[in-house]
Amino acid sequence: MNSLPQDILDTIYKYKHQLEYAKVMDELIQHKINCRFNVTIGMLTYMFYVNEVGVRTPSIDVSDIEVYGFELLGRIKSKICYNLI
Repeated sequence: MNSLPQDILDTIYKYKHQLEYAKVMDELIQHKINCRFNVTIGMLTYMFYVNEVGVRTPSIDVSDIEVYGFELLGRIKSKICYNLI
C-alpha cells in the first residue's frame, strides 16, 4: 500500500471516509429518533399521512426532533455497554 502514488492513496482515503461517514450518520440519526420514538429509519418510509387531495406528508420529520446532547450520549453509551457484555 505504501508503494502506491499519493494521489491514489488520497482517493482511497477519501472514499473510505465517505463510506464510514454515511454509516456513522445513519447510526446517529437512528439514536436521535430512538430518543423520542420506538421506530427505525426504515419504518419512516411507510409512516405518512395522506390528506384529502392525496398528498403524502411524513408523520415524523427527523429534522424537527429536538434531542439534547446528554440524551444522545446516554443512548450511545448504553448501546456500547450493552454490546460489551
